[in-house]
Amino acid sequence: MSEASIAIAATGRSWALGLHRFVADHGGARVRVRVMHPEQALEEAYDVLVIDDVTSFLSAHLVQQVQRRDRKVLGVFEEPAGENRLTKLGVNAAISAEASPESFVGAIVTLAAQRNVDEEFADLIADLHGDEVEPDGEPAAAGGRVFAVGGAGGGVGSTEVLVGLADELARRGLSVCVVDADDVAPVLAQRLDMPLHPNVRSAMDYVQHHSGSVPAALHSHPGGFSVLPGLPNPRDWEDIRAGDTVDVVTELTGSFDVVLVNVSHLVEQLVGNPRGEGRFGVARLVLGVADAVVLVAVPTPMGVGRVIEWLADTQSIIGDLPLHIVFNRFEDGLFARGEIEQEIGEVVGPTSITFAPYDRSLVKAAWEGSVPPAGAFADAIARAADQLTPIRAHRLRRLRPGR
Repeated sequence: MSEASIAIAATGRSWALGLHRFVADHGGARVRVRVMHPEQALEEAYDVLVIDDVTSFLSAHLVQQVQRRDRKVLGVFEEPAGENRLTKLGVNAAISAEASPESFVGAIVTLAAQRNVDEEFADLIADLHGDEVEPDGEPAAAGGRVFAVGGAGGGVGSTEVLVGLADELARRGLSVCVVDADDVAPVLAQRLDMPLHPNVRSAMDYVQHHSGSVPAALHSHPGGFSVLPGLPNPRDWEDIRAGDTVDVVTELTGSFDVVLVNVSHLVEQLVGNPRGEGRFGVARLVLGVADAVVLVAVPTPMGVGRVIEWLADTQSIIGDLPLHIVFNRFEDGLFARGEIEQEIGEVVGPTSITFAPYDRSLVKAAWEGSVPPAGAFADAIARAADQLTPIRAHRLRRLRPGR
């Protein structure tokens, strides 16, 4: 039997160096890769991921994604609270950081020889029933969908587009929650004239300590959707783990049809950061769990260039996810529209392109904390919403007319 291959998540704890030296000298397993960010945990080939309970990008979603690739997760803890967290996240096994290298190797070899129980169960169900399908022919939903909304550069109006989509989808009868996960410039609460507390940090505490429920941190907007405000101060970004943000979003998908998540326009991977996923890990990890991405840009040559740069930074994360580009504050003629569509279509190949015109009434709406009023901008956002929910949305619009 070949040696088990290991992926070790970046850590400052001494167990990692001890394990690395032991297997190099004595065998029994081999270190395949050092994981610096969550994409590596999914892209690289190995048998067992060994990861600290305090790793910033560790989340229940990451554990599930690793296990679905027929790999195992061995969590490492120092305190009982850490062991409890690992259990709740669903790791295959947990081990104390004080355990000997021999114990680490023994646990790794045992895990590598096992098959994930959920995979065996899934195979059994598939053999018995095949893929479940709803009566109208749509695949059965396992929960709400996550749409990540970000900007190709700052100040492009991504928050306005986010609010417009929340309003439009709620009008169509969908239950909608908006989450401000922008840890660089969180402004959703201010835009909607809502309290800063409770917020996404409160929801993370509920997930970590089971001291309450995530819905308890939500605010209700008169537009018919729920809101989870962002960090009261972006300087607090170092106090949160990207994985906790994903756990909050994942939990919300159990209560809402759609979870719209506002992410930072800064998404590049910064290497050499001891936190593992880098300064902008929240945005990158949310993009990794999204069902579709809405990218907002300005309709200028510079705006097009920033779209291309943004995709270069995120291509390894979003892959073939549906990408919907909204060019905001569009005022040029049809020639400019055609030029943009041609260049973006050739270089990027998005799922859809929407042009949202400049609307002076949005300034008043922002001061009042209200949703975008009826008009050309709202009509454009409705077209973008059609692309996000092409089947279900059209059916609901027939039941409940829009503007």
